[in-house]
Amino acid sequence: MELDNLKSKTDEIMESDVLSPVEKMISVDRIISEAFNVRTNLEDKEKADPQNDSRTYLLTRGQDPEPYLTDLANKFRDLVRESAWGGPEPITFKEALSSTADLEMFDQETWDLFESWINHDRDYNWNYVNLVQFNLNYNRKMDDKDFWLSPQHFRLACIIDTCSRELDPNAGGFDLDLAKSLYKNPNQIPTAILASAKTLRHVE
Repeated sequence: MELDNLKSKTDEIMESDVLSPVEKMISVDRIISEAFNVRTNLEDKEKADPQNDSRTYLLTRGQDPEPYLTDLANKFRDLVRESAWGGPEPITFKEALSSTADLEMFDQETWDLFESWINHDRDYNWNYVNLVQFNLNYNRKMDDKDFWLSPQHFRLACIIDTCSRELDPNAGGFDLDLAKSLYKNPNQIPTAILASAKTLRHVE
């Protein structure tokens, strides 16, 4: 399929007023999967890490797909964030978890501290494959129409889940220093939080 034709088809899907955000991502990726030969040398445990660039994309006619995939990644990033936030502007991490978590687990000072760590610009480290794999596999709401959390909110939720699993009642409770160091890790999905990323899901 020619690149212009491919772009026309995926633009039509992304601009649809009928399809849900999840349906848009699935429909676009189905077209991309048929048109592209996507190669990767990564092991399964590394595929969710957008810092890895060991991928080769080839259109069937040999056209360079990189600008097109970058454009799609930008659209998917906005799609996921706006679906999770309910609009284009970020909501707080506490607000994002308000319907699915016990907000009393931390005092407001700690929630504010978490909020101070968040850098939504890190979302731009995710490429097309990362955004599709991660969000379709892990980040759907129970209604299977919308996405649950924006990338950085999901990442921090996994970090909190990981640190909570390792709570030592004799060590003073939740380890904020560990949580901060994991968030500052240059990898989007550090190995330490992978188990949480694979099991943490939206619940109502």
